[in-house]
Amino acid sequence: MSASANLANVYAELMRRCGESYTITYGAPPTYLVSMVGAADAGKKIVLVFKEDRNGAVARLRTTPTRAAPKKESSADMDLTGSPLKDDCLVDAIADLSIDLQLEHSNPWKLEEEYQRGIPVDKARSIVCSEFLQLAEGLGSVWFLCDGSDLGQTQLLQYEFNPTHFSRGILSYQGVRPAYLVTSQSLVRHHGKTPNETLIENSYQVNSHMRLRCSWTSSAALPLLVNLNDCDVALNHTFRVGDCSSLTQDFMNQLRILVYIREDIVSYHTDVKQGVSRDPTYRCGSGIDMDELRESINQTMTDVSGLIGRYSISNAEFDIEDVVQRAKVRQLTDLTDKLWELLKCCHSYKDLKIAFSMLFQCAARCNIVNTPTNKNRLAKIITELANRRLAMPCLSGAEPLELLLEIGLEKLYKDYEFIYTESKMCSTNLLKEDSSEASMDDATPQNLPQLRKSLHNAVRGDPTPAAGMRKTLLHHHGAVNSRSAKYAGSDDDAGFKNSHFDEHESTERISKLFQIHCTLEHLLMMHIHLNLANVYNDVCSELLKKPPKLVESIDDQLSDVVDIRLSAHYVRDHLDGKDPYSRHITMRSHNKFRELKTTFYFDSENICPPNLAQCFQCDDKEMVKERTYHSWIYHKIRSLK
Repeated sequence: MSASANLANVYAELMRRCGESYTITYGAPPTYLVSMVGAADAGKKIVLVFKEDRNGAVARLRTTPTRAAPKKESSADMDLTGSPLKDDCLVDAIADLSIDLQLEHSNPWKLEEEYQRGIPVDKARSIVCSEFLQLAEGLGSVWFLCDGSDLGQTQLLQYEFNPTHFSRGILSYQGVRPAYLVTSQSLVRHHGKTPNETLIENSYQVNSHMRLRCSWTSSAALPLLVNLNDCDVALNHTFRVGDCSSLTQDFMNQLRILVYIREDIVSYHTDVKQGVSRDPTYRCGSGIDMDELRESINQTMTDVSGLIGRYSISNAEFDIEDVVQRAKVRQLTDLTDKLWELLKCCHSYKDLKIAFSMLFQCAARCNIVNTPTNKNRLAKIITELANRRLAMPCLSGAEPLELLLEIGLEKLYKDYEFIYTESKMCSTNLLKEDSSEASMDDATPQNLPQLRKSLHNAVRGDPTPAAGMRKTLLHHHGAVNSRSAKYAGSDDDAGFKNSHFDEHESTERISKLFQIHCTLEHLLMMHIHLNLANVYNDVCSELLKKPPKLVESIDDQLSDVVDIRLSAHYVRDHLDGKDPYSRHITMRSHNKFRELKTTFYFDSENICPPNLAQCFQCDDKEMVKERTYHSWIYHKIRSLK
C-alpha cells in the first residue's frame, strides 16, 4: 500500500473518531506552515486538525508594526519623465523598507485559512498520545492546529509517521521581538546544544514584488547570521499585468489588442464550423472618421519622410528606461507598421473592411513611394497591386482580422527588437520564436513573370504551375479543405490566399511576445531598484531561452514569476548593514540514536491570519522605529525505535 493511501487511512480513522468535534482535512499544508518549517518538513500532503469558524469577520488588516507614512509633497513639481528612483536613493530605500515605505500587497495567507481556529493544546496532545494513532502505519504527518493559550504559546503539534524513528514536532509562537535580539548565542541557547550544521536564508524585500534571498550553510558553533561574501543569491520577482507601469503600458495594450483579435478570429471560425452564419467581431478600436482615415492612408503610402535608417549604428549605450521611452515614439519605417497604427483604430468590423478597401484602392491607383519591406500578406498584396499584377481583392469572413493580426504581431515584435537592440541587452536571436514560422513567401513561376493575376482565375479550378497560369490571391476553392481543417494553417500549392491564420502558430507567437514583455518588466524593475547593469545580458539569456508558457488570454491577474541566480558581489553594497525582511534558520544536531532540529523563523509581518490563535491577540502593535520580527520556533526530535 502506498504512503498516501496509508495517510488517507489515518485521515479516515481520525474523521471517524474526531470528525464531529473538529474539522479535519487531507491535502496541501497551509501557506504559513510551509514558510515556517520549510517545504521538506511540511510535506506535499498532510492531515490537518482544527476548528472552523465562519461566523467572525474575515481578517483584512495587516498586523505588522509600521511607521506612519510621511505626508506627500505637492505634486506640482513632480517629474513624470524621470526615473521612479534615483541611484542615490537605492540604499536608503532598502534600508528602511517596511518602516518608511508602506508596502501594498495582498495578505500572505489563503482565504480559507482565515476561517481556521486552533484547538486547546491539551486536547491535541491527548489525540497524539491516543493508542489508535500510535499503532497506525503510514508515511507523512498529522498536524494539530492549537490555540496558543498555553504558556509556551503552542501553535502546531506534529505527529510524523516514520518506519524507523519516533518523530514529533512542536511549533510555538514567540511574539514580536526587536531585530537586535536575534543573535547566534540566543539561537544556540534555544536549540539546546552546539549545532553540527546550520542552514540560513535571509530574505531582503526590495519592494512588494521583489525579494533577494541569500542562503548558505555553516558548521561553526556560533554561525554568522549575515553573510554577503560567499552566499547563494536568488532574486525573486513577480510581474503582474495589472501592475504594468506607464512606461510599458503602450506595448502591453498592443499585445492585448492582438490577443482580442485572435480570440475573435477563433470564435468566428468555430461558429462557421458549427453552421452559424455571421460577420466577425472587431472590438479593439476607439473609432476614427473614415474620411480622415482615407487621407491618412494616402499620406502614409506616398510619404517619403519615413525613409530613414532603422536603428542607430553608433556604439553608444543607452539607459534602458530611455530606450523604452524612445521605442514608444520611434519613427516607423515600414508601411505595414504604419498601417497597423491606423487600422487598429477602426470602430467595428465593417469599418475595418472598408479601410482595407480604401487601402487597396490607394495601392492600385497611387504612386507608392513607401514600398513595404515586411514579408507579410498585406505587404505582398500592396506590392502586387502597385506593380499592376493583381486585380482588386475583396476581403470576406475573418480575412480583415487575419491581415490585421499578422501586421500587428510583426510591428510589436519590431518594438521589442528596437528596445533590446538599442539597449544592447541581448541578441535578437533570443527574441525569435522557438518554433519555425510558416513561410510567408509564396513561390511564383519565374517563366511567366508578366502574366497578371486575375479574379477570373479564382473560379477556374486548380491550375498547375506548368500549365502557364499565375497564382491568384483570391483562389478560394483550393483552400477550402485546409481552412476547415486548421483555419488555413498551410498554403495551397496551386494558389495563395488573401490572409493566413493558424490557431496554434498565433498562440505561440503571442506567447513569445508575452515572454519578451515580461522579461523587459523584470529587467526594468532590476534597473530601477537595484541598477545591476552588468547582469542584464545573463538575465536575458536565462529568461528568453526558456520555452514560453502558452498564453491564450491576458487579464490583469496574469503574472510571471522568476527566480534569477546572482553573484553575491552584485548585491553586497546594496544589502550591507541592512536587516533582512525575513529569516529562516535551521540548526541540526545528531548522533547515532537521536536527531534534534530547531527551525527559527522571523518575519517583519505576521504571516498567519490574526484570528488563527489567541496568542496573536496580545501582540504589541504600537508603532516602532526599530526593525521588529514576528518569531516562531519549530522543534523536531527523531529517536531510533
